[in-house]
Amino acid sequence: MSLYIKEIRGVVNSEISNEFTSNLGNVIGNFLTPGKEIVVGRDSNKQSQMIKRSITAGILAAGINVIDFGVAPIPAVHHGAKNIYNVDVMVTVSASHLHADEVAIKIFSDYEISLERHAEKVPWDRIGQTLYTQNHMMDYIDSALKHVDTDVVKNLAPKIVVDCANGSTVTFLPKILGKLGCETILLGCQHTGASASKFADPTPQSVSLVSNLVKAVGADMGIALDNDGDRIVFTDENGKIIKDQTVLGIFAREALLENPKGYVVSSVVTSMSMDEVVSKYGGRIIKTPVDFVLKGTVQNKAVFGGDEPGMYVFPEFQECFDAIFSAVKMLEIMCRYNKPLSKLAEDLPEYPRTMFSVKCEHESKEKTIQDLKEKMGRIGTLNTVDGVRIDMEDSFILVRPSRFEPLLRVYIEARSPEKLQKLRSMMEEMLSSV
Repeated sequence: MSLYIKEIRGVVNSEISNEFTSNLGNVIGNFLTPGKEIVVGRDSNKQSQMIKRSITAGILAAGINVIDFGVAPIPAVHHGAKNIYNVDVMVTVSASHLHADEVAIKIFSDYEISLERHAEKVPWDRIGQTLYTQNHMMDYIDSALKHVDTDVVKNLAPKIVVDCANGSTVTFLPKILGKLGCETILLGCQHTGASASKFADPTPQSVSLVSNLVKAVGADMGIALDNDGDRIVFTDENGKIIKDQTVLGIFAREALLENPKGYVVSSVVTSMSMDEVVSKYGGRIIKTPVDFVLKGTVQNKAVFGGDEPGMYVFPEFQECFDAIFSAVKMLEIMCRYNKPLSKLAEDLPEYPRTMFSVKCEHESKEKTIQDLKEKMGRIGTLNTVDGVRIDMEDSFILVRPSRFEPLLRVYIEARSPEKLQKLRSMMEEMLSSV
């Protein structure tokens, strides 16, 4: 299990330089006993290749061996790290979802790693060595298929449109769908080696391509993944995008049908509909800060965890956000009940919802959130797990600081469009005065 995840983002060759990442790898390696191993993987972008090599060099200089997964999605790297090599630490590098000139470095570990220490290098005769793995892809695929009812999918053989964003899932998801007997129409399923994938994250533009193709070919479902395999967007047979909160409800309901009275973990962003679904099917919901959904899922031995945007974890398979397995699981649910995705979505409550951002410099965020707590605490039940959330009988408001950008994120949900608009106007006025 990987309880701790640290993420570092920055501009390549500026904030994230080879020197910086070599030192970073060195610091990470210093937390392990010499002779131990760290798994490293990356997405298909060339800047990720360069940065991964620098991190690898730093790890080796700390006397730690590196198991190089090459180009592989995060779920496959995590699965191999735990199930093949049983290592405590893994590092992945991928193009940032926010900006094309940035990379995101993720450090997964079973214990807290502090990066605020001096990098220490071992003598030349004790440096680590690089080992290359070849069997992680088929190991992941075989394991994923063992955790779903493959026969029920093969019997219906649905037609699926898939967009892999020319990312690291290119050699994984199409192969799994082929083994399930699905007819697949592929978009963005080639490794381009470009500086940055045009659609590192599923966007309205990229998803619209999937949506239009679903309608054109009469497919049963459309799938759009990000470049490193931990985010996914679904469209139904009509080409309609299924909202993240509805997908969460579908997966949570199924998990609770299979595991009555289980825990479901999501963040403070989660919809009121999630509370209703979990309660209806006998479970208990736990709401964490946005960046702690995975940790909360592991610590609470939950049967399912997930959050926006399109990130889902199925602990019975592995404790990692996994877009590939999410696609396979959704196929299993559709085929098990022989229902189109639109019908699965219709069976769940869905409420009007809006989200917008307000500029706020990093140094002002703490005071602004404190001011909002005092003002918003008068109108509902206060939750300060992450930012400030106010729950009312028919609605909620959440304001939380962005981790990477000088912004406050505002989420509002209500049972009626009229109430939603009223609350938005109120919050826009309130935020203009703090």
